[in-house]
Amino acid sequence: MAVLLLAFSSLSILAVAGALFSIYILNCLILSFGEGIPINLVIIFLACLQWVIGPILSYYTGINHPFYGMQVPEEAYLSFAIPGVVLFHLGLLLPLTGVGHIPKIVLNDISAELANKEKGAYYLIGTGFFASFFMPLAPPSLFFFLYLLTQLKFIGCFYLYLNESRNNTVLYIVFGTLVLDALANALFHDLLLWTFFFLFIYCIKNKVTLTRKLVTLGVGFLMIFMLQSVKYQYRNIAWTDTSLDAYGKAEVFFSMISERVWSPEKLLDSQTNELAITRLNQGWIITRVMNYVPHIRPFADGETVSSAFSSTLLPRFLAPDKAVVAGGREKMERFTGIVLQHGTSMNISLLGEGYGNYGKSGGIIFMFFIGIAFSLILRFLLVKSIVHPTVIFWIPFLYLQVVKAETDLATTLNYLVKATMVMVIIFYAFRKILKVEI
Repeated sequence: MAVLLLAFSSLSILAVAGALFSIYILNCLILSFGEGIPINLVIIFLACLQWVIGPILSYYTGINHPFYGMQVPEEAYLSFAIPGVVLFHLGLLLPLTGVGHIPKIVLNDISAELANKEKGAYYLIGTGFFASFFMPLAPPSLFFFLYLLTQLKFIGCFYLYLNESRNNTVLYIVFGTLVLDALANALFHDLLLWTFFFLFIYCIKNKVTLTRKLVTLGVGFLMIFMLQSVKYQYRNIAWTDTSLDAYGKAEVFFSMISERVWSPEKLLDSQTNELAITRLNQGWIITRVMNYVPHIRPFADGETVSSAFSSTLLPRFLAPDKAVVAGGREKMERFTGIVLQHGTSMNISLLGEGYGNYGKSGGIIFMFFIGIAFSLILRFLLVKSIVHPTVIFWIPFLYLQVVKAETDLATTLNYLVKATMVMVIIFYAFRKILKVEI
């Protein structure tokens, strides 16, 4: 395939290497359906899409937005991004050596394990809905904790779906509320990820052929492309038209999707393509970092990395002088010089933060060790699942924000650590206080 791409396309050797590696990861991901929840492959697949495929499309389609376009030559960017992604993958993979067979052992007896946990599943779903109801009324200090609790209803659905009772009605209700919430807020990240995670659960329960996997993948990509084609326009309406209620917004959204279905040529117009590539491409921010550091601002030399670990892992009573970890807004200004407007959400990503701290070679090595750090927790969960098989269903809960390719290290670690703490609290409270097994 590499020879064909080089012979019959204008792609450079680096672009071909990036495309082939991305195809390899996609192939591994497809084959892994039914074998567990390979969150490490999900992480690297999304990284390939946003750090490699998006930038290649930007370089080779001629769609290079004056602000959101790539800011450095192709060779300069890809010679950094591709090794960084490959080493990130190796880091995510290496700690899992020797435990790859564990999901199969766990899944063989999963139905029997869930036989006495139906009550716990309903408790998880009830806790999730209670948190969803209470969150708008709660003080800001509790918002993130309650947000984590809202995600428990999806874990409860997984329990019920793989239980012999297989209560699909609850599944429809939970995911129906997720769709309505996504449409009401015009935010689709959680909807896409939980749907993706459910496909893993579905393939565990059902024997799915490779043909069906490929067809589902194709339909899924088409639906995501359609969503991207209307999302910007829909958000402008949903966030500005205060007269629309949740059902009114849903009607507007589905009318836009229907228009794309009956007029597919709109999916291929230049404006839609430019918007889709721009949304997919995280590389433009990374190239901004490469242009800005160290020419205007010096390398951070590990400052934001050590701050991320200390601020996330050490409680304030152990480190009273620790700084509040800077988020995407501060990182964007520090490493790219871009001052974000209020309400705009952007971040420099792990790859951008690696370059901003250590430069090209150091940034590539940084990605390897970050991959190992993320994967160690996954290894721990897989080993624990031998004794407590339902732990495997909590992998999406713990990695829900970690899979995002655009977040920085502090944001990712903060979510991973706090989600782990909430999981431990829930297991303890359900078992010791409610006397319910999960």
